Amino acid sequence: MNDFDFSIYKKINYGCGYEKLAGYLNVDVDAACQPDFLIPPSGDLTAFPKHQFSEVYAKDVLEHIPRAKSLEALLEFASLLDNGGKLVVQTTSITEVAKKLADNPSFAAQYGWTICLFGNQAHAGDFHFTAFTDVSLTVYVAAAGFEVINKQLADEWILRFECRKIEGWDDLLNNSMSDQAFLASAYEQLFSRPIDYIGQIHFGGRLNAGATRRDVLRDIASSPERLYVTAAKLGL
Repeated sequence: MNDFDFSIYKKINYGCGYEKLAGYLNVDVDAACQPDFLIPPSGDLTAFPKHQFSEVYAKDVLEHIPRAKSLEALLEFASLLDNGGKLVVQTTSITEVAKKLADNPSFAAQYGWTICLFGNQAHAGDFHFTAFTDVSLTVYVAAAGFEVINKQLADEWILRFECRKIEGWDDLLNNSMSDQAFLASAYEQLFSRPIDYIGQIHFGGRLNAGATRRDVLRDIASSPERLYVTAAKLGL
């Protein structure tokens, strides 16, 4: 796949499964669904060119990614998109499933809605690691550099957000500066505060040990503090 021609595509259907879309690069971790491009189980997108695509479509994907990696996944989607690029995410609403559970006391209904929340768990890729609320998904996409341009509730329990990329978390990578200045700029941009001693030692140590600036910056950008800072800016 090293010679795969990404340049002929402008849109990505990430986690396509068997629902392939015409005009999209259909990618998945499951070889059985015969995607256009097979990505490793980790979801690593290193092979993909950055800032090239106009849309990333991720239907029923985020719930299959471990909760601690949710923001990291959105950051990686953002890095694929050009400025103004579109992100479509569809995922499980905790709030709406909870309403269905509360309103339907029969075992059959509660059993079915529990499956919706946690997945069928029939095979390795069919587990749900997380779910969202309208508020939490709003904060997550904003923390990754997106603004929400449209939101819908599909089938009464699925959140569908259409977002536009308005800032690039990885823009700092284009800047030539010392490691110390790089980390200080990252903290100011992502946390709106000066870098502290612990951050200097931890992330500075990683850079000195050979970690790439991109990996370090992504780890900073995907930290819980980034979510709390973003939520405060949104008044949430």
